[in-house]
Amino acid sequence: MSKTPPQVVGSNTNNFIQNWSLDAASPGSPLAFLHIIERLKTTPREGWRKHGILQGESISDHMYRMSVITMLCPPEHKVDKDRCVKLAIVHDMAEALVGDITPPDKIEKGRRHLPGITRKHRRELESMQYIVNKLLKPISEVIAKDIMDLWMEYETGKTPEAVFVKDVDRFELICQTIEYEKKYEAQKDLKEFLHVRESIKNDFVKKWAEDAMKEREVFWKNAGIESIVP
Repeated sequence: MSKTPPQVVGSNTNNFIQNWSLDAASPGSPLAFLHIIERLKTTPREGWRKHGILQGESISDHMYRMSVITMLCPPEHKVDKDRCVKLAIVHDMAEALVGDITPPDKIEKGRRHLPGITRKHRRELESMQYIVNKLLKPISEVIAKDIMDLWMEYETGKTPEAVFVKDVDRFELICQTIEYEKKYEAQKDLKEFLHVRESIKNDFVKKWAEDAMKEREVFWKNAGIESIVP
């Protein structure tokens, strides 16, 4: 359980949490928590930056559209939509402290006593433990437990809701990829992000992804450039 602030990203960010003194707020105040998750609004998604998209979406931009997409789940797909929205909102909350860690960052396996746990997951878990125990429990232990349970449910990916929201995460990435390719008028070929479609499990999300890929194919064809996705 994290009792001290985890390592956070960016310049001078080790002092970031201390700048929002927990002692300054009245008991039960959400201010310290809200100040920290504000970083989700201002921290860009790292994968785009590595492709020269310097004014790309923030982490919260991504989570917001995910939340909206979950509301489009067909009625015949029996999941708890309200819970899906919550999962989408909470799933990247740890990135308020650790930033957006991407696969190319080559995050190694974690400590030996945590076999199979990636350093990425460990850092995010420690960040969530800090957020929950230091910032949310003073507000409400019930709220703190609810948020931690949601985060763990998404990470574990076992419930129908978590499986669906993970699919939504992938589909939202596909949409954003195509939108950036169009924005940059075919000057950026971002097909490396599109492999996520292979991991989509729900048939109707697969259909959404197929429609998006057809849209992309037409775009590149009209641009007179071949961009083949493996």
